[in-house]
Amino acid sequence: MRDYPEAHIIHEAKCAEAPPGLFVFRARALQSYPNSRPHTCFTSATVAYDRLVVAEPGGYQPHDYLPSTIRPDDATRSLCAVCRGTHPVGQPFNLLPFLGVGAAR
Repeated sequence: MRDYPEAHIIHEAKCAEAPPGLFVFRARALQSYPNSRPHTCFTSATVAYDRLVVAEPGGYQPHDYLPSTIRPDDATRSLCAVCRGTHPVGQPFNLLPFLGVGAAR
């Protein structure tokens, strides 16, 4: 069982609102950020053709844990309905490493 950090927003590399950062293929982004949220620039072609994407930290305001109906099999509890994290007790959110194209798995 593990805790999840707050969700990142995933943008297509060509999105005008994408932050500067390391571009990776969509499949790699989903491995690194399994609880991420797609930006509105995400299309079915992004998924079908595994296009390059970039992750943006969610930047959520402080809030109380509000359980959602989403609970990954390996999560300590349901994801928060606000930020999609698990709000680990007594621990700050830790960002998962974002592995680049061709990086070791």
